[in-house]
Amino acid sequence: MTTRTATQARYRNALIGLAAGDAWGYQVEFRKYAQMTAYPVPAPKKVWRISDDTQMTLALHDALVDAGDQLDDIDVVTKAITARFLEWQVDRDNNRAPGATCMGSLARLRHGAHWHDADGALPRYGCGAVMRLAPAALCPEPVWLGITALQAVLTHKHPRAIASALVLADAIRSATRLRGHFLEHAISAAMSIVTGESPWLRDEFLLDVLSPMTSDVAGMLAEGVRDVLLDALLDAYTVKQELVTLSPADYGDPCTGIGEGWESGSAVAVGLLVADMATAPGRRRAPLNGREGLAWAATSNGDSDSIASIAGAVIGAAHTGSSYWAAVKMTPRFEPRYAKALRHAPGAARSFLAAPSAVGR
Repeated sequence: MTTRTATQARYRNALIGLAAGDAWGYQVEFRKYAQMTAYPVPAPKKVWRISDDTQMTLALHDALVDAGDQLDDIDVVTKAITARFLEWQVDRDNNRAPGATCMGSLARLRHGAHWHDADGALPRYGCGAVMRLAPAALCPEPVWLGITALQAVLTHKHPRAIASALVLADAIRSATRLRGHFLEHAISAAMSIVTGESPWLRDEFLLDVLSPMTSDVAGMLAEGVRDVLLDALLDAYTVKQELVTLSPADYGDPCTGIGEGWESGSAVAVGLLVADMATAPGRRRAPLNGREGLAWAATSNGDSDSIASIAGAVIGAAHTGSSYWAAVKMTPRFEPRYAKALRHAPGAARSFLAAPSAVGR
């Protein structure tokens, strides 16, 4: 397998994991943990019906394909993502509990506002900013941070949403070398933002993307880290230390002690916790395999589809084998429209995927 093929395999695995987690959790979204049908919730029996999490991920994918070799042109990428998000807003399938912030912000953009205007994107911190970002995470080195932030601010113009998106994109991008240690790395990345030592704070493309919002990007991102995100990551790490002493049958609700994932900070933290328990470095065996990880993520008291989507994207991106999900006995049958889109996405992504040597640094 060439390195280029391996990168495409990672992308395919991330998308399949994201969509499968979405469909698994969507069955019980808004259902309290005490009211679950089983522990864990079983996988969908027939067609795996996805929600807005996968729909918006595919919209972002299509936008990056549209932008092609102009990913370094902020205006081009902004127009491409906006156009695809607005297309999704009125899609016939957009009837699966779409986020109010996404819909509200897009209504404003449709009426001519720019995301950074006072009447533009809503200053909210919901998990919509993070559940869809997998395509941005694997963009080329000079632009991945900026595109990750841009896809977030188009609907969620809040420091916590932006900082959470950057931390999650970094985890997906570096997943092959972080297996079993996603939370530790995320905490380090978040702390380096607070201390001003993060190289992200000197990324020219990121600074340009966020310049309409603030001239103090470092201060804004530090504010976003301190606002729930860092505490959620630290809480998740504490939970992880407790879980390693337990049998997976005793894990319980993955949200306990962290947060329910309706907002971006706890959604990332819980998703990374699940990814940590379902991956391991080298040849070590993780407590859960990928399928079991998604089952656990979906059986949550919180935003079950988004938590499982995030976990699935990270777990998938950690594996370069083209048959990873099949190897853990997960072969989801998605609706024909989305099965086709997911099948074709890795090939189409050649136009925007990062050079292999730039992924996982």
